[in-house]
Amino acid sequence: MSSKEYKEQWITCALSDKNGKTSGRPKFKGRHYYNSFSYPQLSNANIVKNANGRCCVNLPKIGLVPFVYNRPIPVGFKVKTGTVIREADGYYISLTIEDKTTPVEVVEIQPTEQNSCMY
Repeated sequence: MSSKEYKEQWITCALSDKNGKTSGRPKFKGRHYYNSFSYPQLSNANIVKNANGRCCVNLPKIGLVPFVYNRPIPVGFKVKTGTVIREADGYYISLTIEDKTTPVEVVEIQPTEQNSCMY
């Protein structure tokens, strides 16, 4: 849990709802409750090679963590976030990448009889 979420929970527990009741003190979960945590500010500079020549990701507060670099990041793409996921057979990291050259198309779909579900 980030410090931002921690602060927000303590602020909201002191505020009352529309009936004037407060939600009470936040109850925090243990470390085994969560199966993933994310790093919202990773970049391409965080992926480095260690002294042995193995690919590592430099995670804040943890340090260099070796990982299997099975799919290279294409040229021109930027690493945005990284999520560390705990599964039964170990830990995995999922990197979210972004390409600035790809145009973003906003498609507006107007509901009509032709594209709606009718029973």
